[in-house]
Amino acid sequence: MSNNRNERNRSFNCTSSDETHNHEFLTSTNYDENDECEIHNHRVAGVTGPAIPCRGSHVHKVEAFVDTYDGHIHKICDTTGPALRLPNGKHIHIVKGETTKNDENNHDHAYYFATLIDNPSDIDEDECSR
Repeated sequence: MSNNRNERNRSFNCTSSDETHNHEFLTSTNYDENDECEIHNHRVAGVTGPAIPCRGSHVHKVEAFVDTYDGHIHKICDTTGPALRLPNGKHIHIVKGETTKNDENNHDHAYYFATLIDNPSDIDEDECSR
C-alpha cells in the first residue's frame, strides 16, 4: 500500500475542498515484535483532515503519531476510503495500511479502523452560534 498521498490522491481523481467536516478516530495497531523479541502494539487517536471530493463521494487525509513504546514511535500517513453511508444518514470511512518503519528496530505495524461518525453529538452548528 503506497503511503505517497499525492500519488494516491491523483489515482483517486481527488481535488482539494472547501468542505469543513472532519472525523475523529481511535484505534490500536496490530501486534509486532521488536529486536528483543518483545511483542507490542501502539495506540493512536486523532482527527482527520477536511473532506476532499472524490469520485462522487469524498475522502480525508489521516496523519498522526502513535503512542511511544520502549522509546520508539511510528507515524500514520494515509487517506481514508470513500464515505460509507449509515442508516441514520451519517457516514464513516475505513482506513487500512501500515505505519512508518521504526529506525531502531526496522519494523512497522498494520492498522485497520473505521472513523467515528461526523458530528457525533448531532448538534447543528448554526444553533451553537445563536
